[in-house]
Amino acid sequence: MLDVDGGLREAVSRRPSATNRALQALRQLLREDRWIAGDRLPSEPALAEELGVSRVSVRAALAQLQSEGLVDRRHGSGTYVNSVRPLVNSLHQNVGSDQLISSGGHTPGIAEMSWRLGSASEDVSARLGLEPGAAVVDLYRVRTSDGTPVTVEHDYFSAALLPPNPASLGASLYAFLSDVCGVDVAFGIAAIEPATAGAELAPVFGVSPDELLLVIKQVDYDADERPVSFSIEQHLASAFDFRLVRQGPAKGLSG
Repeated sequence: MLDVDGGLREAVSRRPSATNRALQALRQLLREDRWIAGDRLPSEPALAEELGVSRVSVRAALAQLQSEGLVDRRHGSGTYVNSVRPLVNSLHQNVGSDQLISSGGHTPGIAEMSWRLGSASEDVSARLGLEPGAAVVDLYRVRTSDGTPVTVEHDYFSAALLPPNPASLGASLYAFLSDVCGVDVAFGIAAIEPATAGAELAPVFGVSPDELLLVIKQVDYDADERPVSFSIEQHLASAFDFRLVRQGPAKGLSG
């Protein structure tokens, strides 16, 4: 249990928007192969009735799925599941490291994990829209693939999101934020850059200091576009095969 000063605790309860609920439900149905590649999805009214939301919410959710490359909306015909489905490790999808590891046929695990309460650095506070030095929780994890360390993560979020006396923080940040703090992440914006393991991370990964890493720095937002968490993921480049799904080309633009 974290020992957080009572003045820093603030129970936050935010019900996910109808659009976000529809989006998550449709993603789940696609993952479960409710519809396979090339299938036409039910009409917007039928989906709205099934999901218990408005047609406007369904339309917005489908537009988001189209932007992610999961579906193709054809004017006058309907919405179809793309025949070339994005891979789980496509960088346009906001998935956890466990899923990235599992998608390659490996067994994910955690070699080390700690939750620490501290003061936000200038960078972290700016990313989360907090005052410099504000109290934040830092979730540190070393993730493994078949027992070998492949990812080092730091996830930061405001300590003000913590409810009083959280009994268990668990290993999943998104689950904790949703189930315990009442905050659902709707999307994330990430920057990607190369790095080397260096003297600090080389012993953690069991590699040489000049081993190549892929660093993903991401801010996650709720449906109202408020920053929720900031993560720094340092992936062993040799352990992952990341892809990008690129739409287009846009009409009127030359290659």
